[in-house]
Amino acid sequence: VGTLQRRTGNCCDHAHLVVALARAAGLPARYMHGICTFSSGTYGHVWAQIHIGGTWYNADATSIRNGLGVINNWNTATGTILGTYASLPF
Repeated sequence: VGTLQRRTGNCCDHAHLVVALARAAGLPARYMHGICTFSSGTYGHVWAQIHIGGTWYNADATSIRNGLGVINNWNTATGTILGTYASLPF
């Protein structure tokens, strides 16, 4: 709720918000954890995925440049997935 009210937060905060909203709407959602290359460098990152119509779609709310199934703020071709979680273990 704080992330929505403040309109700011880190990647975990944004993923928590997206997962909570999707689940509240009755859509399965999960967390993705990986190493991602941004224009500023390579970092650990967390984003959400939402299951719609039999497909998992990336839902990274950390940038307004992203949309459902579309990530533009980091290079998805070079990212490394470290884990997929129903809830974050960290």
